[in-house]
Amino acid sequence: MPRQLLRWSGKRRGSGFAFAALALILAAAPVAVATDAAAQTAAGEHVGGAKPAEMRRVALVIGNANYVKGNALANPINDATDICNALQRLEFEVLCYYDVPNRRAFEQHIHDFQVRLGRGVAGVFYYAGHGVQFGRENYLIPTQAHIVNTQHIEDEAVSLGYIMGALEEGQSNFNLVVLDACRDNPFRGFTRAMTRGLAPLTEAPPGSIVLYATAANERAFDGSGRNSPFAKQLLANIGRPGIPIEQLIKDVSRGVQDETFRQEAHRQTPFSYGSFTGEFCFAGCAVPVGAASAAQLKSQEEEMERLRQEKAQLEAQIASRNEQSNSGKGKSRKDALPAVRGAPKADIPATF
Repeated sequence: MPRQLLRWSGKRRGSGFAFAALALILAAAPVAVATDAAAQTAAGEHVGGAKPAEMRRVALVIGNANYVKGNALANPINDATDICNALQRLEFEVLCYYDVPNRRAFEQHIHDFQVRLGRGVAGVFYYAGHGVQFGRENYLIPTQAHIVNTQHIEDEAVSLGYIMGALEEGQSNFNLVVLDACRDNPFRGFTRAMTRGLAPLTEAPPGSIVLYATAANERAFDGSGRNSPFAKQLLANIGRPGIPIEQLIKDVSRGVQDETFRQEAHRQTPFSYGSFTGEFCFAGCAVPVGAASAAQLKSQEEEMERLRQEKAQLEAQIASRNEQSNSGKGKSRKDALPAVRGAPKADIPATF
């Protein structure tokens, strides 16, 4: 708004225009303040308040579905493919593998992932497929694992402890391990020797969160659509900006519970373990409005005060002009009154 609109025009008819201009300025000022705050919020920041360029993101995604010993799963390949694509859109460097055949190949992929970790890195490991617990340890099963009894599990499968050890050695700022891995028991022949689902964790590496698709000792549903209920909800929430990892886990859990109760009449409840105290958001953590700089807020307050003072000055000028105008008109009317009847005039002599 041009500043000259605030100046007195010298004519009474300009007062209405000046008031209109003033009203527009005062109405626009709060909008400008709110817009600046919204811009701060929309800009956002990534891990721990750092800029995106300061935090490298790496992910390892594995989907195992076509097991040679039977018990094939319908959705892990779809789940892993969709998670890979979602993480790539979120600027992760992603290593994606499907139907990893044996323990050696599986551990090589973990090693390739580990060497990319380090300070200033956020690491994500996602696995969809068969997983079992035995002897209070959890194991992820390759597709060609030759397991005919429980003694073969340690030799043929990859332990979660091995994965967690690799992450700890990687020393990343943040690690997330996601296991959609207890969909069914692949070993029908010796079910009695095993406990259902995955075992609960007693600890996690510093700066890490481990997310199970369902609670310990429970079975996760594979789902009837393209994705498992857990993967479906994770995909629905992973791209939302400004959502901290803790809130994302809550939202995913709520969605999984609601969907499985509708479809299966049983609530599948995701469960997490962790020791992470920092901040991580897949799609960037928005800066709260209250975190705007003190200098910016002070500048906005000063601008509002300046506008209030200009308004007061303008109102005073208008009142003064109106008073002068009314006073002048009163004097003109007094001067225009005719002489009092009967009073003698100096230039006319009186007659008797």
